[in-house]
Amino acid sequence: MRAADKTWKGVDPRRVRDSWHQSNADFLMLFAALQARAASDAMDASTLMLAEQGDYITPDGIANPNAYSAGYAPSGIDLDSYFDIPATHTLTAIKNGMDTYDAMQAGRRTLRQMAMQALEDTSVSAMGVSITQRAGVGYVRVESPDCCPRCAILAGKYYRHNQGFLRHPKCHGRNIPCKGKDKAAKQGWITNPMDRFNAMGEEEQDRIFGHADAQAIRDGADIYQVVNAHRGMRPVGRGRISMTTSEGTSRYGWSRMIRQYQYGQQQHRRLTPEGIYSFNLPREQTIELLKREGYILPDNWRGRVPDLRRSQWLHNNEWRQGRHEELTAAQKRLENARLRYEAALDGRNPYQPGAPVTPDVPAKAENSYRRWLASNGEVHTK
Repeated sequence: MRAADKTWKGVDPRRVRDSWHQSNADFLMLFAALQARAASDAMDASTLMLAEQGDYITPDGIANPNAYSAGYAPSGIDLDSYFDIPATHTLTAIKNGMDTYDAMQAGRRTLRQMAMQALEDTSVSAMGVSITQRAGVGYVRVESPDCCPRCAILAGKYYRHNQGFLRHPKCHGRNIPCKGKDKAAKQGWITNPMDRFNAMGEEEQDRIFGHADAQAIRDGADIYQVVNAHRGMRPVGRGRISMTTSEGTSRYGWSRMIRQYQYGQQQHRRLTPEGIYSFNLPREQTIELLKREGYILPDNWRGRVPDLRRSQWLHNNEWRQGRHEELTAAQKRLENARLRYEAALDGRNPYQPGAPVTPDVPAKAENSYRRWLASNGEVHTK
């Protein structure tokens, strides 16, 4: 951050992008070196953390931390383009009428945040490489006490080596390597996010999760369903109340299956907890809505889900349910695209079971399969 501040001081507000490109050469060289250092520290830490647990697993080869100093950000774009974003934000702010001084300060904050985020992402990526090299090793996600709800429901979970470490801007999540889920449980690292929620006071719960979401959880809603509902939310009119969400309404979505199997109804959009509480209904009706929309789960629901999903399969999907541990996430994506394409060619609609197979269905399946085949199932490629 000190280097970022020093470099940003050389930016001329009258010609932001040109002056930034003229003054950032030393910063980009330093940053590439820091990436290699962060990668090296992360790889060293992974071996030492395993050793502290009484384990040493010989890696399949020795990872090279200097590979992270090749001039690319963790997202795969070159550093020059990556660090051009603060200049773009500054110019956009000035164009939108922001005072020049304030716009420059905003650009400086963006640069600092992007630099720190990229180093943290590099560290997580290098830790992932070290974990993947060691047979039978996965990781447990750990978070700071003041993390956001999205991170809170992931904290304390065990992941296999090929399950991605999801991060977002300002995320401070870390991963601890561990030899198997049983070992992680024995160490006491696998935790329940409800334990953390229950340990908070009501005021703190409302502050972190929002009043409506926190109240839904206090009323018995599943914390995962409540937090994940924020994906796919849609506000009503010009108001700020996000009344509905598409989360959980896909073919295998829990909310859709609950509505179908428990209530015998079809579902296209799902009320959010905020939308439910905005109706100001009596408590009994509110609880019933939370149940109908899949926030308060039916008894033994988690145990019933595999059989319900299996009844909707268009083809053998056991590999997708995690029963073939040797497949990586990329291989699963590619296999799923292939099966969708084959189903379409066989006259079965892979997107809407029972619906007719119009010409656009195999065309869509072919295009999807081609894209995943070109990248070998990888989401990000350089």
